Amino acid sequence: MKKYLSLLLVVSMMLMLAPAVLAEGIYTPGTYEGSAAGASGTVTLAVTFDENSIVSIEVVSQTETTDMIDKVFSQVPQAIIDAQSTEVDGLTGATITSKAISKAVEMAAALARGEDPAAAAAGEEAAAEKAEIEIPEAAAPAAEAGLGVDYADTIAWDLTYDVVVAGYGAGGATAAIAASDAGASVLLLEKAPKGEEGGNSKFAGQDVMGPTDYDKGLAYYKALRGLFTTSVSDSMLETFVREAVANPQYLQDLGAKYDEFWIKAWPEFPEFEGSDSIYTWIVGGQSFQGTLYKLLQDNVASRDIDVLYEAPAQHLIQDPFTKVVLGVQFEKDGRKVNARAKNGVVLATGGFEANTEMIQNYLQQPYVYVVAARYNTGDGIKMAQEVGADLWHMSNSAGFTWGFMAPGAQTAVRSLTLTNGIIVGPTGQRFMDETTSLRHGKMNYGGRWVSMITPLPAYFVCDQNGIKAAPLSRSWSEGNAEEIEKGWIVKADTIEELATKIGVDPAVLTATLEKYNGFCDAGEDLQYGRPAEKLVKVSEGPFYAMEIGPCMLNTQGGPKRNEQAQILDVNGNPIPHLYSTGEMGAVFADMYNGGGNLGECVAFGRIAGTNAAAPKAE
Repeated sequence: MKKYLSLLLVVSMMLMLAPAVLAEGIYTPGTYEGSAAGASGTVTLAVTFDENSIVSIEVVSQTETTDMIDKVFSQVPQAIIDAQSTEVDGLTGATITSKAISKAVEMAAALARGEDPAAAAAGEEAAAEKAEIEIPEAAAPAAEAGLGVDYADTIAWDLTYDVVVAGYGAGGATAAIAASDAGASVLLLEKAPKGEEGGNSKFAGQDVMGPTDYDKGLAYYKALRGLFTTSVSDSMLETFVREAVANPQYLQDLGAKYDEFWIKAWPEFPEFEGSDSIYTWIVGGQSFQGTLYKLLQDNVASRDIDVLYEAPAQHLIQDPFTKVVLGVQFEKDGRKVNARAKNGVVLATGGFEANTEMIQNYLQQPYVYVVAARYNTGDGIKMAQEVGADLWHMSNSAGFTWGFMAPGAQTAVRSLTLTNGIIVGPTGQRFMDETTSLRHGKMNYGGRWVSMITPLPAYFVCDQNGIKAAPLSRSWSEGNAEEIEKGWIVKADTIEELATKIGVDPAVLTATLEKYNGFCDAGEDLQYGRPAEKLVKVSEGPFYAMEIGPCMLNTQGGPKRNEQAQILDVNGNPIPHLYSTGEMGAVFADMYNGGGNLGECVAFGRIAGTNAAAPKAE
């Protein structure tokens, strides 16, 4: 796996050198695959050449989340074929994905010319990017443990910095930038391989919360807190909102241009007081294109911040007597490395979306489908627990929504069209209005917004009219024909046969559909109140079913923090020199509004980095 990822990195560097105008008469006819990093993952294309030209471009795989996915993967490849050049205009709103398509085609063209991508890129990576630091040979402790000896001197430190930040998402990046700007030397540790860093931050819509009015914004976020007033204090919300109001100016200070922001009114709970102040700010005006994360990466790169990839933080090193956190132990190339943090450690390792055991323990879900951050396994939460941290609202999350996980896939397909049929649970019965409007995974249940109810396994069931009405996912085939052929969607001539194939009671599923179709005929759903105009009969065979499951956007719980971003112990006292930011212990105890997590990453990232950088007396 590491060799494969390394090759992709080298290939990506080669693409910068490939000729933009594709030369004639030098291709070996055939089909070649090219890959490049997009906004949300790797884009892989199959490009067919004759001796002189590009004949066709087909998508092999991609995980892009732009709302313009269909347009970008049809228009950009066609433009390249028409121009016989990768120097074509990208699609506005999908610039990064457009560039990835061009780069993937350039890679395929290089292969068609018989070139060795790895050889072509040799030496270029070091010239283009700051090399990772070399970790010296293991050091000996400065002193042996004994009376009057400082505990820090008994540790064999391999590296020494003022601040160590664990996690290179938006929160970690912001904290590292703030610490560096405060004059600290900074080490930034990232668990993922280079090119896969970023956690949820890179894959998110890039909305950064920035209320236009402090008082109104505070009223709104108090309403979002609901009845969880003992979990998150007024002063914590005051700190968050005050910093969130300052977020737009901070992004401009980092280089974002005001006239390129997409300033979006986005109160997900418009009925709440203060909702007219709720705006999110999207750098570069492009949603789901990683623009905020790219801005932060550029700022990290422009500072004297050391970054190590494939270097997961594993333990905090704490003085057992004073409880001061002295540094971090991480792993690099199979070696345990001790990094001294003289002034502070910032944990920004994200949530536990990809840790099934924690999902089961804290969210009461047997499993969830990971949408983006497959490296978010709760590492920082466990590290904080080891040194006595308290936890808060571990059961809350920005989820769930329905998704599909293809066999062998690492991340789920989240944007599904499930309105042309019904959803049933393991008993073969309906359990919800399938068209209900969700607010970041929350549904209105008896007057309270709670996480969507998900009896598992669950299945989407429709008839031939439903399957032909629209692709179940935006990037799927017409009539879902290819997905049926792959076996992702089960087909049967009768309801009874379909029930048997998916493992539910045929009599129950038959009765469920008879009752539902009766509601359609009557124009009223007496079970779950599905609107009359959205009632679609499921009555004409053949019939289809697809297993669906709960997609996890991100968890919200983690170590409890205070207004200074200090992590607190079980008695409410700050653990000396330990800070956090981001979704690893976010301020959202109940309801959530889009842009809040990235807004918190940037807001509490500034607080955590600045405070961690301050010299300490301990």
